[in-house]
Amino acid sequence: MTGGFRAWWNGQPSDAVRRARAERLAEPKPWSRDAQAARCPVTEKRLEWTETSMRWCVREFGLEAARRPVAAPGPGFVPAGWNGSEKQVRALVGWVCGVMDVDPESFSVEFFRTPEGEPSRRRHAIGRYRRVGGRNIVELDLREVGDPERLAGVVAHELGHKRLLGEPRRQRLPAEGEEMTDLVTVYLGMGVFTANGARRFTRAAQGWSALPLGDLTDEMLSASTREGRSTVGYLTETELGFALACRCRLRGETEPPAWAGSLHPGPRAALLQGLRYLSARRQDRT
Repeated sequence: MTGGFRAWWNGQPSDAVRRARAERLAEPKPWSRDAQAARCPVTEKRLEWTETSMRWCVREFGLEAARRPVAAPGPGFVPAGWNGSEKQVRALVGWVCGVMDVDPESFSVEFFRTPEGEPSRRRHAIGRYRRVGGRNIVELDLREVGDPERLAGVVAHELGHKRLLGEPRRQRLPAEGEEMTDLVTVYLGMGVFTANGARRFTRAAQGWSALPLGDLTDEMLSASTREGRSTVGYLTETELGFALACRCRLRGETEPPAWAGSLHPGPRAALLQGLRYLSARRQDRT
């Protein structure tokens, strides 16, 4: 009878069994932070795209833009008694301009109203960007301005178009134009609103449920509503959360910033996991 088998037969694990057990116990569990730190929240392809696009933003807008504060909903975000009037909406547009470093005089704000009889299953735009005769125009649907936080995300996306397409660029835009527009809102400080707009909670027949809303294509308008659901942009909440983590790293931040508490659970989890992954990767390289 071998020593290992004899130990097992007598109820005492062998040295090899003890070592294997210790190694298993030392391994990070799937639910532990150590395990999460070893895994990027996005795929390798999206990781490469995000970091390449962030470097593009650094070259195009400057690192100082990433060091500006990140905007988040909270006290003073909108005045009390929000009713979505044109005056209030224009004030909100001006606030987003201040965050994204956009000259309010460099574009026009126009309004339209989707007819009340519009079929509920038909997709329609709630925000549009156009460039006509050298003029930059942002159009907003007055029927969809009841939620100022969502509206801020819509405005940010359209101003992202304005910054990418309505200004002279030193280098060629990446091929993924709509996705790049989302990323620009993150880089220029409006990422919390864009990330929160990537998924909306809705009341289902059996209770509350979360509906992923990442099914828009490049041929569809960027900010739209359909069947009572809404979405802002093209990147998923996980991709946006990781992009926020990359922006934090550009600022030298390794811990979750205060504004992380304003994120919805999905993008907040991606942000935290992204920070852990980027920190672990940096340590591995040093």
